[in-house]
Amino acid sequence: RNPPCLSQLLQQFLEFEASPQHSYGKLVPEAVGDQKALQEGEGDLSVSADRLTEKKSQNDFALWKASKPGEPSWDSPLMFFHWLCSAMAGSILGESMDIHGGGFDLRFPHHDNELAQSEAFFENDHWVRYFLHTGHLTIAGCKMSKSLKNFITIKDALAKNTARQLRLAFLMHSWKDTLDYSSNTMESAIQYEKFMNEFFLNVKDILRAPTDLTGRFEKKGPENRPGTERQEIFTQTKVLVALYLGLIGSVFQ
Repeated sequence: RNPPCLSQLLQQFLEFEASPQHSYGKLVPEAVGDQKALQEGEGDLSVSADRLTEKKSQNDFALWKASKPGEPSWDSPLMFFHWLCSAMAGSILGESMDIHGGGFDLRFPHHDNELAQSEAFFENDHWVRYFLHTGHLTIAGCKMSKSLKNFITIKDALAKNTARQLRLAFLMHSWKDTLDYSSNTMESAIQYEKFMNEFFLNVKDILRAPTDLTGRFEKKGPENRPGTERQEIFTQTKVLVALYLGLIGSVFQ
């Protein structure tokens, strides 16, 4: 039988106890105890200020919640989304994984909660070896999402720009930085596309040029001596290559 206090708790939700024995908050230790972040992570399951004393630790978080009328539920009834992610990943990858990805806003408390409960379940301290937290895709400065209804579909985006231009827009930004989808962003991608096209056209032109260029120069002065034009082409090519490598370097930095 469940003790009365647990039965009462189970009627509402089941919590994970963030005990001192576990190094809770591995990813963002400075956020531990941040009640605003914790409440955002718990959503409608966050405990009101007058009930915080019912927790052993303010860092305790929901594992299981009671279902509401009209919500999908099971006899269990419904696991909270921290545990849902752990269950899906754990069922496929087991007690440990090399890389776990997600948006940078999920670092705390969501991913820290995942770590805490999964390492408790698997009895280890290495459920995830590396986290990769990506920047957001924003529009007008706000995170693009279905809930905010401020998103644009790929079909709509392709009606305005080509697939190559969209790819360049993403490649121009680091994976860890925020990308704001806007007319300015796409105009930059269009200009980069023009630059790349011109670069490769120049390269093709140079490769097609005859190897012996001496007959192409008029011997009228120092500026027209054999090799001067070749040197100019070489210098221009170096500049183009430097610009190209700079672009590629910024993409893969």
